Amino acid sequence: MSTEPRPSPPTPALTREPVARAVPDDWRWHHAHAATSLDDIERLFPGRFDMSALDRSGIVRAIARYGMRATPYYLDLARRAGASDPIWRLAVPDERETHVLPVEREDPIGDELPGLHPLPGVTRRYRDRALLFATPTCSVHCRHCFRKRMVGNAEYALDDAALEAALRWIAGEHDLREVILTGGDPLTLSDGRLVDVLQRLSRIEHLRSLRIHTRMPVVNPHRITPELAARLGACALPVVVVAHFNHAAELTDAASLAVQRLLTQGVATLNQSVLLAGVNDDVDSHRALLWALLDARIRPYALHHGDLVPGTSHLRTSVDTGLALMRALRGTVPGHALPRYLLDVPGGHGKVPLEPPWVTTGADGTLEIEAPDGSRQRYPPDGAPSGDRQGA
Repeated sequence: MSTEPRPSPPTPALTREPVARAVPDDWRWHHAHAATSLDDIERLFPGRFDMSALDRSGIVRAIARYGMRATPYYLDLARRAGASDPIWRLAVPDERETHVLPVEREDPIGDELPGLHPLPGVTRRYRDRALLFATPTCSVHCRHCFRKRMVGNAEYALDDAALEAALRWIAGEHDLREVILTGGDPLTLSDGRLVDVLQRLSRIEHLRSLRIHTRMPVVNPHRITPELAARLGACALPVVVVAHFNHAAELTDAASLAVQRLLTQGVATLNQSVLLAGVNDDVDSHRALLWALLDARIRPYALHHGDLVPGTSHLRTSVDTGLALMRALRGTVPGHALPRYLLDVPGGHGKVPLEPPWVTTGADGTLEIEAPDGSRQRYPPDGAPSGDRQGA
């Protein structure tokens, strides 16, 4: 297996603005008019995309299995229909999603393992922080999402009683220092609901910071209104927003404006991305992403190796490809622009940097991992783990 990053594919020059301008700058409109089928895309963009070469029946099967949702704003960034376009590849189902490998799992990182999931809406993998699943709703259903089972599934919605129980649990866990709002996408909540949760968390004395993981600056940036940014900045605890830009084409002027509104209010904004085949696994595309993030004053924070999500083998690279990419990037972009290349160890063991001393390579090429929970795990570079909790 070659360890060199694949060469950059020829792509047309990218602009920083959507092509069409006939849709409103209203996040609710984009959320409400999200496409859930190829027919919806054709209605939203008549004559724009040539879909004649697509396997429509295969895509329909993938939609039936995993659903689809993509805002007009985000689809407008695509230049052509098909997997060769990075935006289309990220937003529109692919017939290959119906091909599920035995190693892939519905809960690839162990969110719902009994020992890590004390009650609905809460996961805790580390002593000092916990996840609060504020909502299962997203504006876009990303094709690589590791929570496909959850996104858009009303069974995971937190009603008032479940939220109250989650907040009481957090208040009783005195080792916690940070709560991370995730989902779904917390920014699909109304301003009032979101701020109420943040204020209630801020009154818990042992907490020191709050984090919001969101793709809204990427897929629906009009959500970051001046009013919302001001309310996040006024929170009693520091709020950090972690966005999820995967390609330079996503860094539009609208996205940059959304981030500037957050930064102006003192809300730090970081980025985590996922290493995705055909999207950002070549050196030139990834370098362009990192520089676009710097242009927008977003700090690259983490580059995640693709999780073992059902139907995503066409989007996952090998670990060797990721390591070769990081070697090629080092020395060609500023050090503060290099993210940490991380693996979320299957079975709920936590995230580790794919580098010594956390990871070493055995004689057979298998990765030997020292997980944050103190366990030793094995992870072959082709993505077939063994010895995890879920298989125990």
